[in-house]
Amino acid sequence: MPTPDGAEVRFTEDGGCFGCSQTNPSGLRMRFRRRGEGVHAAYTVADQFHGAPGVVHGGIVATLLDEVSCVAIFALSDHWVVTGEITVRYERACPVDAALEMSARVADRSHPRYWVVEGAIHAGGERVARSTGKFFLRDHSPIAP
Repeated sequence: MPTPDGAEVRFTEDGGCFGCSQTNPSGLRMRFRRRGEGVHAAYTVADQFHGAPGVVHGGIVATLLDEVSCVAIFALSDHWVVTGEITVRYERACPVDAALEMSARVADRSHPRYWVVEGAIHAGGERVARSTGKFFLRDHSPIAP
């Protein structure tokens, strides 16, 4: 069942996901709220995930965008997804130990097998990264046989 607008997105199973699982002790443990045709997340990346000193590692930035994008589809459709492709544009250094605002919205649902999602990360009111990706719809968790 899709997540109601304004509600926190909840997963019936999380499979220990690095990004969203609340049970993965090494994961990011992100939480999301549905907002219209997408989702929003507030998150602070710990210094242990830095690349250059004080800057979030680029792979973690991509992970944040991938995660918020996947959850956008799940929140709207209750479909699990797998990432087909994601393009990330790094616009500014993304700071560690700072409040980040992430959002993703479904931009195109016209393909029968995947949806296109656009994501963004803001820090201090400035966009630091954005993404566009194709996410393939699944009827069940990607880890199910």
